[in-house]
Amino acid sequence: SCAVCGSDIRIYHQGNPRVKPPQIIGHEIAGEIVEAGEGIDTFRLGDRVALGADVPCGVCKFCKDGLGNNCPINYAIGYQFPGGFAEYIHINETTVKYGPLHKIPENLSFDEASLAEPLACSLNGYELANLKIGDSVVIIGAGPIGLMLVELARNIGAGRIILSQRSKERLKIARKFSADTFISSLEENFLERVMEETKGEGADVVMVACANPSAQEEALEIVGHRGRVNFFGGLAPGSRKIKIDSNL
Repeated sequence: SCAVCGSDIRIYHQGNPRVKPPQIIGHEIAGEIVEAGEGIDTFRLGDRVALGADVPCGVCKFCKDGLGNNCPINYAIGYQFPGGFAEYIHINETTVKYGPLHKIPENLSFDEASLAEPLACSLNGYELANLKIGDSVVIIGAGPIGLMLVELARNIGAGRIILSQRSKERLKIARKFSADTFISSLEENFLERVMEETKGEGADVVMVACANPSAQEEALEIVGHRGRVNFFGGLAPGSRKIKIDSNL
């Protein structure tokens, strides 16, 4: 199974400097090992595994400090290495030794396990934003990532979770999840609603889970004093540059 990431869509339509066609993309992967090379003793035939994106070298300063996502080789599955939109994928030695390849339990389906990579990204996003128990959090965008962020915020212990979405259909689905407040940003004044829900203080954490320059700008208007903003959703090449008020 291989889930579709927003970056896959951007690569397909706008390309990426790290992807040289022809290349198989897709990096949210789960499957079964059907063949193993000589000397591989950490995985066996029949093992059920999940595979993520970034592949660090394992030996540089960043890797040794546990910051493999900053490794200068900048390799990734579905970018320099063939991805998961295929029946089979070859996993090279570096990925086996240092990459995000992990065994999964029998009670987890491949479809579910393919979401391990975006779930890990979402958790990392909150770690970087330093989301704490009792914090108010605004999540802009109710796609798969946005909904993961909602549930993670609830599990972390956020005090108030506010979810904003333009699409009525996505917002309808999102209401099945555990946000406290749902905002239809096409029908309501987003900034006023957030300030109302946070008693005029603004949010402690704002997660922008969509590829929209306007959403990034709005995030800076609704964050509270000493709050944190995470531009989680990357912008496509050619998107307009956002405007930042340096006096905030």
